[in-house]
Amino acid sequence: MAITTLEEYLREFSVEIGDRILTSFPALHGPGDPVSPIVGKLLRKPFAAQEVAIAGAVARLRQADSVAVIAEMGTGKTLMAMAIAHVFAAGRPYACLFVVPPQLLQKTAREILQTIPGARTYVIDSLRSQRPGQTGPQGVNELRLRNGRIVRDGVHTTLPNMRLRGKYKSAWERWVAERGPGPHFVICGRDRAKLGAFWRHSYQIARCGNYNGAVVNPDSGRPIVFDDERLLRDDFGKQERFAETLESIALCGEKTKPRRSLHSPLWQVDGSKIRRYAPIEFIGRHEPATFCTTSLCV
Repeated sequence: MAITTLEEYLREFSVEIGDRILTSFPALHGPGDPVSPIVGKLLRKPFAAQEVAIAGAVARLRQADSVAVIAEMGTGKTLMAMAIAHVFAAGRPYACLFVVPPQLLQKTAREILQTIPGARTYVIDSLRSQRPGQTGPQGVNELRLRNGRIVRDGVHTTLPNMRLRGKYKSAWERWVAERGPGPHFVICGRDRAKLGAFWRHSYQIARCGNYNGAVVNPDSGRPIVFDDERLLRDDFGKQERFAETLESIALCGEKTKPRRSLHSPLWQVDGSKIRRYAPIEFIGRHEPATFCTTSLCV
């Protein structure tokens, strides 16, 4: 019988394909292999399949700088992520940065406090403390579990204060000395993590030449083409960022020589508004070695 669809192909050769995958990519941790005793000390016991995934991810982290846990909704990715960080630390003091969707901030904090022994959780509400005219929580605030609910209670600080150096060699040593060995979990919403500077459109209106009066790219001096259509001034009233890829050539005598393409963004920092610094960029620049970073994608 002729095979005409991918489904028929996989059904016919699934065993052979599975054997080839296991041969080419042997498992780092098998179902029958022993797991770390640290897993047994978690406040919530993972399922057997989750234990295998945790042990395999930890084994991978000992070989590489990163690991990805890919699973469907409801399989316990949050539990496995925090357990991976805890087992990988092997009893050493550590801090872990969780970057999660904003609607999962409190859920993540609750699961951490209910799973990791002695854990303390903090949420990054903003880079700095509250300023006049601002409402809502700001800075870095500790989250605690009170009567089954997550509340902001305890430590209040800011990311700049966390990196201040006193008599300690690093900000992490100061943090541990003041608040105990932890473990410490810092949680940040995915939208707030990348909350950078305000921006505005960047374009010019030609005042002479063949394109007089037209909207032009400041880098090329030519009309801006987006999706095969020329942009007009009204198009820049939208909250949408435009960009062009400019192809350029260099003249070498009578010959032309192609050069590298130029990415030309048509926006820039809006200097008339307050300057903002994305928390993740701040952490990456000033404290890259402080956190065992975990990013959750669900």
